Amino acid sequence: MQTSLRVVIIGASAALSFPGAAEAAAFRDRVISRAGPTARAAQIQGVTKRWPAAETTIPVTVASSFKGDPNVAGTYAAFIGTLPHGSEIDSLKLAVVPAAEINGDCGGQDGDGILACYSGDDQTMIIPGDPPPDSTVSVDYVIAHEYGHHIARHRSNAPLSALDFGPKRWSSYELVCDKADDNKVMPGDEGQNYAYNPGEAWAETYARLVFPEQAWRLAPVLAPDKGAYLAAAADVFQPWTRRTSTTLSGSGTKTFRLPVTLDGAFTLQASRTPAQIVVKSGSQLAERAVGRKRIHYSIACRDKGTETLRITVKATGRYTLKATYAG
Repeated sequence: MQTSLRVVIIGASAALSFPGAAEAAAFRDRVISRAGPTARAAQIQGVTKRWPAAETTIPVTVASSFKGDPNVAGTYAAFIGTLPHGSEIDSLKLAVVPAAEINGDCGGQDGDGILACYSGDDQTMIIPGDPPPDSTVSVDYVIAHEYGHHIARHRSNAPLSALDFGPKRWSSYELVCDKADDNKVMPGDEGQNYAYNPGEAWAETYARLVFPEQAWRLAPVLAPDKGAYLAAAADVFQPWTRRTSTTLSGSGTKTFRLPVTLDGAFTLQASRTPAQIVVKSGSQLAERAVGRKRIHYSIACRDKGTETLRITVKATGRYTLKATYAG
């Protein structure tokens, strides 16, 4: 079901300052999954110690091959504690290795130039203990980007993967579902189409909440605006957790208007079998159900920023219609 539904950002202040969407040379990282190359975090030999990070401590393994100051682990942990975060910080693990070993430890091939990686399975960030040669970004910026992936690991975008599509509010604001359906973005692609991967665009948007001066390094189709930053902040501090429900009541033939702000599963359930249920988005017919009590879509993608569903029920006698949707 492709619909064009409303996006509402409440409380935007004209005094807020957000970065622009200038482009620059990209740096590469990688999100590791069971289906892709494997990070060698578990095989990294070194000393593990817990370091303070805001209200918690983070276990950091410093590789034996790293010959710099091992106390950089504490510096990294303390910096992570300053990043916008929630309870997901409690499950994070770090591995600090020489910059020259990052590409290999993150499962990269020669020439990939990977600067860091995040493994969703064991919730470990592998990061360089020294500045990567020829890098145009700081290690702190790379860490902030990786932490964006860790946040996505702990946020829902059901039934989509938040690691691949981004968390619910940001992904919905950016119309990622519809763009993916049109092949304008490539969720989860850590290879040739890295710049079009919304999971990476989410992590970049998150990092720019902390480093607003950084230029945009990915595809312009995912470049953030003010609303994207507000949606990203909402995903950090007010995570989406479950669908909402609205009950509509009527008799005979009646049209209801239902504003929907988020992408996700969509269900209409009638209390009795009506003659017909017609769902329209703008002038577009989304569904016509004859003699059925239930309409369900595992994922309803919006294709415009502002829209309201018009649901027309034709029935005899009174009925209720329960709409369950992402929000």
